[in-house]
Amino acid sequence: MMDRDPESLSVLRGVAEKLCCDRVEVDSLETLHGSLAIRHPTIAVLAVDGLEVPGLAVLQALADHSVRAATFLVASLNARVFACVRRAAETRGLNVAGVCSRPLDAGELEGLLTAHLTTAPPISRQELEQALETPELSLLYQPKIALSSEGLNIQGVEALVRWQHPRRGLLRPRQFLRAVEDHQLLIRLTDLVMTEALRQAGQWRARGLRLEMVINLSPKLVLDGGFPERLACLLRENEVPPDQLVLDLTETSSAVDSNLVLDVFTRLRILGVGLALDNFGTGLSSLTELYRMPYSEIKVDHSLMADVPREREAMLIVRAIVDLAHTLQLAVCAEGIETMQMLEFARNSGFDTAQGRLFSDPVPGGEIERIVHTWPGFGPGSTGGWRAVDPLRVDHETATHEVLTPPSAKRERS
Repeated sequence: MMDRDPESLSVLRGVAEKLCCDRVEVDSLETLHGSLAIRHPTIAVLAVDGLEVPGLAVLQALADHSVRAATFLVASLNARVFACVRRAAETRGLNVAGVCSRPLDAGELEGLLTAHLTTAPPISRQELEQALETPELSLLYQPKIALSSEGLNIQGVEALVRWQHPRRGLLRPRQFLRAVEDHQLLIRLTDLVMTEALRQAGQWRARGLRLEMVINLSPKLVLDGGFPERLACLLRENEVPPDQLVLDLTETSSAVDSNLVLDVFTRLRILGVGLALDNFGTGLSSLTELYRMPYSEIKVDHSLMADVPREREAMLIVRAIVDLAHTLQLAVCAEGIETMQMLEFARNSGFDTAQGRLFSDPVPGGEIERIVHTWPGFGPGSTGGWRAVDPLRVDHETATHEVLTPPSAKRERS
């Protein structure tokens, strides 16, 4: 815990005692560095105002010690400044689990901390190797929807890896990717995901479903000069045309070795594979990356899209991104579409595609086939579309969601 406000400290101490947590209180950068040199916390609660040291220096200290604890930021700042602080923490690799405004509410804080307390030991290499050799790892797929004047069509799917751990339960990538990197198993995991996703794409294609396959690629693999050749072999083996594959890459990809990244990117684009700049609007890369690197698509991050209904500035920025993308002849995708209001904004702003829970949660491959075949308007030469009803003309959001969501997707959520 790092805070000098007496009232906040009192609340923090009371919650820590109630949860039977050992607590370490620090009030300077020197004591923080000293504490982190001895042990890392399970949860970090940091004040980013009211300290003699700059709040961002505190965040940098945690990043310098590679702290992966669930981190809660405490401050009395306006929403926009607080959002910037959170982004600054996340760009430093910190796991920001929540933000708390002063005065602290003990009940709310207890609920937040309880959800992130864990006694589970770090994931071992043995656990990961077992997962890579057994069916513990599997892929789910989330539809990617084309937004056109004629309707909403299923253009493709994004492959998302899940780990059904025998003791820890279902794990999402953010819960185990750090361990995969630490144990130098990233290439093996990526090859597994690529192989399974392209095998599935090949099966769908053989059944007449030509769905675009989107796969997330770690920035570290961009530095693997042999990756394009391995990928080309996988595409041939599964009889998947290169233009049916899109690789999602984060903005940090080009921050490592720009010459090597440019070489790998160019080889992938010559091969015919699409490259999407993922999480756009949250990173720190220069806009010049958009014309220096051969991207084919921009994906606007869900956190920026979520701010649109509340922040006029976010709306203006998103629309500017769409205009810029189209000026550079890039497709643009809206991530995290969860409401009809967000869908309406995306369509009116000129987005080419969208993803989100409004359309479907991530589902198994077999469920994707059912979603496609039950999609209104499905027929020869088309993957379907909402042509039977214009979703923007239905007033009641709940009723609209019932119309838009195929029965198979509803069953998955239930």
